[in-house]
Amino acid sequence: MNKTLSTLSVLLMLAAGGAQAAQTDTDKDGVPDMAEPLLQTDPLNPDTDGDGQNDLADTAPVMAPSPITAAGTAAPFHIGELLVENNVDPATHTDAPDHLEIELINDSAKPLSGFTLYYTITDADSGAQEAYILHPDVSVPANGSAQIHVDDSGKAGHLRANPNSIYATAQSAKDVTVSLQLPGSVAVTQSVKKDAGGAEQAD
Repeated sequence: MNKTLSTLSVLLMLAAGGAQAAQTDTDKDGVPDMAEPLLQTDPLNPDTDGDGQNDLADTAPVMAPSPITAAGTAAPFHIGELLVENNVDPATHTDAPDHLEIELINDSAKPLSGFTLYYTITDADSGAQEAYILHPDVSVPANGSAQIHVDDSGKAGHLRANPNSIYATAQSAKDVTVSLQLPGSVAVTQSVKKDAGGAEQAD
């Protein structure tokens, strides 16, 4: 989405909405809350894609450039289970709403932290793509495992997902690719497909 279209969209939303609604900007990014769904941005995150640019100033607010570098030593971890649907709540062992869930398995004898997460979502029908950068505050114990959750549940330890992403709003199937990297190591990348139907809520 280019800057001209983004700015025009915001102006149209301002013109259509009431004065109070037009002034409500919860995340203080310069984009009114009522305009964020049209721009596919998050009204609670001033930098939806995590690239360091404010959503209003960003010419592609849901398409972060990749921070992943090619050089480095062998990664001391690998990705175990990678889910984008059919999630299970580990506490209750019942269905959980569809979301990105990544299992990290530490192959070393030292705890691991300081990960950079870069993930892309591609609409299988339209080809539309989004890309996000996150920095999970997770520590994977030596020879152990840990989970990263990306959703809009607000649960402690979960990273926030964009509620206006094509992951949640598009009904078509999607391809999700995840890359995780530690400083000085090569990235670990894995992909998974999500069935058509949008993000499903738990039963």
